[in-house]
Amino acid sequence: MFYRVGQLIPVFAGLLFAAGSATAAGTGSVKTGKLVYERYCLSCHGAEGNGQGEAAEYMAVKPRDYRQGTYKWRTTPSGSLPLDSDLEHTLLNGLHGTYMPTWRALDQRSRRDVISYIKTFSPRFATEKPQDPIVIPPDPGYSDASVARGTAVYKKYNCSQCHGPGGQGDGPSAHELKDDWGNAIVPYDLTKGHVKCGDQSTDIYRVFMTGLAGTPMPTFADSMSSADAWDLVHFIQSLSPGYAKNMMAAAADRKTGATQ
Repeated sequence: MFYRVGQLIPVFAGLLFAAGSATAAGTGSVKTGKLVYERYCLSCHGAEGNGQGEAAEYMAVKPRDYRQGTYKWRTTPSGSLPLDSDLEHTLLNGLHGTYMPTWRALDQRSRRDVISYIKTFSPRFATEKPQDPIVIPPDPGYSDASVARGTAVYKKYNCSQCHGPGGQGDGPSAHELKDDWGNAIVPYDLTKGHVKCGDQSTDIYRVFMTGLAGTPMPTFADSMSSADAWDLVHFIQSLSPGYAKNMMAAAADRKTGATQ
């Protein structure tokens, strides 16, 4: 089916976008990026970058409207533009549970080119610079004690209002939420075992401190301590079936490796 974007990835692997892409190190060619965008992104995100491509109407999670320069998945503080590396992270990893696939089939030059072109949709990139990324302290480690504390943090910040008491995305407000463009938006089911932005503990921590721009998910940077944030990360991880078991197995592997 045409709209199953993820099924097209094998076709993309053999295509090169060298023409007109002579760029300085670390930058991309807008001209070549437009070709990449038209080949891979237009059917979802639209010719105007407004998230209204011909495939968008069939998607429950709507494609991003690039014109406001508002991005959910960033390492920069709330209200800031993303770094190029943030945009590339999304291209490389995709967004689990949506039609946004991984674009690892594109070479680095093509990724840089299309990022440069995507940035032309918003005038913010011409007048603003991204803020410095937030500092994420080391993960103190998953433990039953941390999970217990995280349970209290989950209650303290009333996360269940949207995500539900068990983290299944079925809180009292779940069916009333909309994004900044008026689209219905459902809180994520935290029991799925995957997080849209990545499965590392730092990916979850980052969401608390940056918020998800354009959505009802706020930043807790001014109200939540790093200790509480890490406990909440571990509580959320505990909701995923098999997570604790996998953690213990990984710890055992590290211990075995250290003694060999």
